[in-house]
Amino acid sequence: MKKTLLTAYLVMGVVVCSWFTVAAAMGWKAPDFGVAKALSEGSRGGSYGGGTYGGRSIGGSWGGGK
Repeated sequence: MKKTLLTAYLVMGVVVCSWFTVAAAMGWKAPDFGVAKALSEGSRGGSYGGGTYGGRSIGGSWGGGK
C-alpha cells in the first residue's frame, strides 16, 4: 500500500512539474480570475473596505481601524 501511494505521489509530482515546465517554455499566461485585482484594491480601500491613511488603517473589517 505504501509503495502504491509513493508511486502515485511521485507520478503526480512529475506530471505537475512537467506541466509547469511546458507552460514556462511556451510562455503560457495564467488565467485572470480577478483575485489579484480584488486583493490589490482591498489594500487601496476597494471592495474589502480597507485602506491606509498616514500609515494607519482607516476602517474595514480587516483590522478594525487600528
